[in-house]
Amino acid sequence: MSRQSFLRSSINALLVSTSALIQSGSTAPAVNVALQASFNSPPYLLELLETAAEENSTAYFPILDRIAQGHFLDCTTDQELHNTFLQTVQDDGHITISEALSSLEFALSIHSAAPRIEAHYQYYTTSVEPSLMVAQDAACPVWVHFDGKQYCSSALDRAQQYLENPKSSEVLPLDRVLGEGTGQAGYPSILYADITSPLFGQFHQTLSNTARNGQTSYRVRYRPATSSAARPLAMKGYGVELALKRTDYIVIDDRSDDAKTNMPEISVSQPGEVTLETEELADLKPLSSSQLRGLGLKTASFVMSSDNPFDALIKVSQDFPKHSSAITRRDFSEALLLEHRNNREVLLPAGYNVVWMNGMQVEARQMDAFALLERMRRERTLIGSLRDIGFSGPEAVQLLSQSSIAESKVEGEIQRYDYQDGLEGGNIIIWLNDIEKDKRYQDWPDHLSALLQRTFPGQLPTIKRNVHSAVIPLDLTDIKDIQLLVESLQTFVKRKVPIRFGIVPTLTTAASQDQARVVYHLLETYGLGAVLTYLEA
Repeated sequence: MSRQSFLRSSINALLVSTSALIQSGSTAPAVNVALQASFNSPPYLLELLETAAEENSTAYFPILDRIAQGHFLDCTTDQELHNTFLQTVQDDGHITISEALSSLEFALSIHSAAPRIEAHYQYYTTSVEPSLMVAQDAACPVWVHFDGKQYCSSALDRAQQYLENPKSSEVLPLDRVLGEGTGQAGYPSILYADITSPLFGQFHQTLSNTARNGQTSYRVRYRPATSSAARPLAMKGYGVELALKRTDYIVIDDRSDDAKTNMPEISVSQPGEVTLETEELADLKPLSSSQLRGLGLKTASFVMSSDNPFDALIKVSQDFPKHSSAITRRDFSEALLLEHRNNREVLLPAGYNVVWMNGMQVEARQMDAFALLERMRRERTLIGSLRDIGFSGPEAVQLLSQSSIAESKVEGEIQRYDYQDGLEGGNIIIWLNDIEKDKRYQDWPDHLSALLQRTFPGQLPTIKRNVHSAVIPLDLTDIKDIQLLVESLQTFVKRKVPIRFGIVPTLTTAASQDQARVVYHLLETYGLGAVLTYLEA
């Protein structure tokens, strides 16, 4: 007779592996399931740094100071580096509470910072490296981009070459910036480096000192290590199901179940008397159809009556078939049955699951390790802010879980804005089109029943009415805003997207006020075509 072991998953290990043990005189080898990313694993020290910065962003540059000082050079293994790093962030006061440390360990287990590091590598390979000469890039494993030049010396005494990419000094979503950069005309210092390189310390100390003195701003962008061996990154945080099925036809005689229904009921054990299987390879006891009835309620009752419900839930869910026989020997309370029925009648139909975290519902599509990590961080930050004003931890959770807060979120009216310019006297919005009057829309139907016509999913109905409007504030002295107007918005109008587009010039600076006066004068005197021609020039 064959025996199968079911999928075991752990929220901390999260590298899912399944094994199938077949007993037929000999044991078959285990079946291991794993996913590998399309990119390699980053240096472990770099992953520790970024993961700690996710928990506490202010710890980033102080930890970099430690790295530059060689604090972790004596660590010879990843385990030793891991322990030393965690001890350092606690001793330095960056991450001290147990909840944050647990979140840090969880983030490390699923490699949550690896995509951010790989994005650094991709940016360097695709946007920075092509602008460098091959020989100079190889000769400068660590270098600084300052004032459009490349410096390969930490003293910044002589430029190696000029860089032709003007956008490389712009702030990226990946950047962590130190200093305001008021000196040297506000030019940023951007260090491209592998932080595990021996040269990193000299560059970092020089640039961090200038940034803290207000002479420049400082950013670190990672470049791929040239000497480390490539190791594919094992993907974690995903569930894998392995279904094993015998191909031979088996007939089971279940006529005895009918006879059992007429037998006296077996005495029900009390909740504390249920003992789960502890053996790794315990025999799986088959359940009859009568035992399957109410198994879900019995399991819920067992979990809720345990001394530690979360531990009981994890243990049961990790190998439910092994423990199901023991759970069937207990009963559920009337109070639990009543609550279950009320939930089904009020909000939860059969076959659906709902999870709440501090009173806020977690959507099913967000039930993955990465989304839960971000949500737990937000909740911990919110509870921390309540504790700062005098609430205890349980009081903060109780306050957030109040039903009145949830009702205010659900029943509150959607905030609406009056985008029209009637209060300002009109002629403030510069409309690019008028669906009701322009000739390009003359073939469209104008009756309201056209709103009910069939369209592709996500497509707006083509009706000769100004039903949908989009008003966009633009700074007409900003080249990007002008490009948005003359390229994107004009294209939408020419392609007859059923939206009425309008712009409002912003008046944040003196130059933008002068430009707005010119545009309004051209519009009033010569029309919209003259405005677009002027801006395109």
